[in-house]
Amino acid sequence: MGIKNILKRIFTKDQKVVITGLDNAGKTTMVSFLKTGTFQEHTPTMGKEQTTMEVQDIRMNILDMGGQKDFRSLWLGEIHDADCVIFMVDAHAKERLEEAKKELWKFIDLLDDTPLIVFANKYDLDPVASIEEIIKKLDLHKLDSFEILPVSCKTGYGLVNGFMKIYYKLTGEQLSKRFYPKALTVFDRGGTPLTSTSSEDILKGGLFSAICSFVRESFKKELNQLKIEDNIIVFKRSPHLLGSIVLDDSEGINVQEAEEGLEELLYHLEHMCPELDKEDLNKDKLEYLVKQYSSNLMD
Repeated sequence: MGIKNILKRIFTKDQKVVITGLDNAGKTTMVSFLKTGTFQEHTPTMGKEQTTMEVQDIRMNILDMGGQKDFRSLWLGEIHDADCVIFMVDAHAKERLEEAKKELWKFIDLLDDTPLIVFANKYDLDPVASIEEIIKKLDLHKLDSFEILPVSCKTGYGLVNGFMKIYYKLTGEQLSKRFYPKALTVFDRGGTPLTSTSSEDILKGGLFSAICSFVRESFKKELNQLKIEDNIIVFKRSPHLLGSIVLDDSEGINVQEAEEGLEELLYHLEHMCPELDKEDLNKDKLEYLVKQYSSNLMD
C-alpha cells in the first residue's frame, strides 16, 4: 500500500490535524512526502501553512505550524479545536529535547481529549535518541494518553503506520491494509536483483529463480503480472530499475494498490539516487532506502 493511497481511505469528513514541533524537526518535509511520495528540500515555515488534501469526498486540513521561536505562540490558537495534534521531534538532535519538552508542555492543558501523537523523526540517521529516552526527556509518562512512533520524513519509514494510528485515534477503528506482500525485490536494468525484502521464506527455492528469469527476459516489455502457483507477482518499471512484489492470490488482494505502492517506491528511489543517471549505482544506499520505505508495504 502506497503512502498517498493510504491517505485516501483515512478521513471520511473534514478533519483538522495540527503539526507542531521545533524548527528543523521535519514537519514540512513530512507533509511534502505525503503529497509527493518522496523527499523534497524545504525552507523553514514562516508562521503557518495549510495544506488541503482532497480525494473524492475526503478532505483533510493539515496545519503545518512554524517551529521557530517567533512563531510558536501561534500554535495555541490552532490546537484548541484540532481533531489531532502531531508533535514532531528531531530524534537526531538530542541536545534539543529539553527545549522540545518546554514547548510541548506549554499547550498540553489545551488538548483535553484531543489525541496527541509524537513522531520521533530522522530515524534514518545515526545516532538517534531511543523511544524510551524521548519519553523520559519529554516527560510523556506523566500524560494519561499519548502515542509515539519512530519515523523518517526523508525515507518514508513509518509514515503509513503513523497515519493509521491517527485514523484509529479519530475513529476508534483499525485501518487495515488491502494487501500484504510476501516479498519485495528491486532489480537493475540487466535483471540482477539488487535488494530483496521478504516477510517469510517465500524467496527460497524455485520462485525467486523464476522471478529473476522473467525479469531478465522481459525488462523492456509491458507485461506487469506473472502468476506462479498461488502467487501473483506484480512488476513495475522506472527509467533505471524494476521492482516486483509477490502477493498471495488466495487473499483477494487489490492488485491496483500493489502496483501503485510499487510505483511510488521506484519513483522515490529514482529521486533519492540521482547517481543512477550516471550508471553509478550505490547498492548499499539503495538497499537501505528500500528497507526504510518498505516498512509502509511489508509491516
